[in-house]
Amino acid sequence: MAPYIHTHRFRIAMSEVDVAQIHFTALFRWMDRGLSEWLANTGHPFTEILADGPGIPVVDAHAQFRRRILLDDEIDLTTWIAAVGTASFRSRHWFARNGELVADGELIHVCLDRLSRTTISAPSWLRELATSDEWRPMDLGHEPPHGSAATL
Repeated sequence: MAPYIHTHRFRIAMSEVDVAQIHFTALFRWMDRGLSEWLANTGHPFTEILADGPGIPVVDAHAQFRRRILLDDEIDLTTWIAAVGTASFRSRHWFARNGELVADGELIHVCLDRLSRTTISAPSWLRELATSDEWRPMDLGHEPPHGSAATL
């Protein structure tokens, strides 16, 4: 099975800004939405995971602003899964405006048995849909920001 990359566009709404630019917490909400969309589009919506799948809590989160994001900007959020380990995986997220990277982030998830709270193996379907650890959206035509490394 080929890796699955999900991209969707959204407009920055008034509720997401602090004065004129986005509030810093918005990136984390958008990463959560990106993962939700990725899961739903692969046939594994969060409701299914909550009912039958492993718990996948976030144990680490990182985000980096590379450019200002403003009210009414249209942002393309690209989400993919990578670095699937024995019991963990990373959801990675790139935010682009007009093809230019404006922010990026990563959530590290651990797969848990919800009753015992012990780690369990990452599901095979997740492994099959993940990219290599090295893959980045530059393969989709997004350029890294000026002065940054080619692979963030």
